[in-house]
Amino acid sequence: MRKYNMKSKLSLEAFVLKTTTVDGYEVIVGGICPRGMKEEAVKFYQNISKMKLGQTKDEFLIDYTLANAITYLSPNWAFLVGASICIDGVNSNTGGIIGNPFKEYESSDEDIEKIKEGLYLISFSGGPGIAFEGTNSEGILLKNMILNYKAAKSRKVEDIIDKLDEVTNLYVLVTDGCGPRNCGGIYISDYSGKKQETFCI
Repeated sequence: MRKYNMKSKLSLEAFVLKTTTVDGYEVIVGGICPRGMKEEAVKFYQNISKMKLGQTKDEFLIDYTLANAITYLSPNWAFLVGASICIDGVNSNTGGIIGNPFKEYESSDEDIEKIKEGLYLISFSGGPGIAFEGTNSEGILLKNMILNYKAAKSRKVEDIIDKLDEVTNLYVLVTDGCGPRNCGGIYISDYSGKKQETFCI
């Protein structure tokens, strides 16, 4: 059962789509956008299917290439976008990004970043990355919970989703699409409900 106020204070909504790049790699894009722009956002990011994104198996370059593609496709009103790509044969967990597409790409550092009033971002090396409506103190609780989740290694991403559902009904969670036993995906929630796209069969 959700414990938060169902009415979001922010006039925002979440979107997600899954497609395949021109060189045959599955990619998922999702984010938070101004309310009423969800369908428009999906149209913009659907164009990632016209790009080649699988030319490398280098951990840094996979994320860097993905981030550059998202920046290139982003409309000027975009402020929070995540993406996950599935490339076989990559040895480390990678292939997941989240953040402002117009800010310089940086590796995850586990800090809690304020995107705008009432909207925060937490990202971890090796995933996940989460943007959510809430407070900084809720961000600290989520961060500590995710650190415990990562340390346990046996927990599922659904455990994080359950905790997010107790805090908010507006979020985007991104997991890495590459790496051993990795099942990447993007999970979203907003006033219209929850949705997810993953690479799991």
